[in-house]
Amino acid sequence: MKQRIVATGFLTALSAVFAVSAFADKPMSDMQPTSRAYLHSYNLPSTGIALEGYCPVAYFAVNKPVKGKAEFASTYDGVTYHFVSNDAKMLFEKEPQKYLPAYGGWCALGMAIEDKLPVDPTSFKIVNGRLMLFLKNPGIDALKVWNDGNEAELIAKADAHWKKVSK
Repeated sequence: MKQRIVATGFLTALSAVFAVSAFADKPMSDMQPTSRAYLHSYNLPSTGIALEGYCPVAYFAVNKPVKGKAEFASTYDGVTYHFVSNDAKMLFEKEPQKYLPAYGGWCALGMAIEDKLPVDPTSFKIVNGRLMLFLKNPGIDALKVWNDGNEAELIAKADAHWKKVSK
C-alpha cells in the first residue's frame, strides 16, 4: 500500500513537471486568457460582444436600448459592437468616441464609489453626451440612486476612479 501511494505521488509530481516544462519556453503574454471578456478594462460578457449586443448608436438616436444584429457588427479597439442597421454602424465607425459607453461599460455609480459593478444595459442615462450605464437588479436600482445624488459630484468621482482603473 505504501509503495502504491509513493508511486502515485511520484507520477503526480512527474506530470506536474511536464506540464510546467511545456510552457517554460512560452512568454507569459501567450498564456493569458483568450476570452474577449478580458479585453482591456472593458466590461464585456463572456460572448465578448459589448453592451450585451445592444446598439450603442440607438441609445442616442432613439433614447432607448435596441438590440443590434450580428450582421451589422463592427470592432473598435478590439471590442465588438452590434448595430441595428448599416447606417448606425457607419455613424459609429465615423465617430466611435461619441457612442462608446462611459467607464468601459461599467456601472457609473459603481465608478463613483470606486468599484466595478456590472450593468443592466437597459438601465442607462445620457449625461453631457456620454452614455452612462447602471446596475439594476432586485436589490438595487443604481440609476435611481444616481438621480437622487449630486450628479456633477458623482461624475467627478467616477471620472477620477476610471482614470485609475483603466490604465
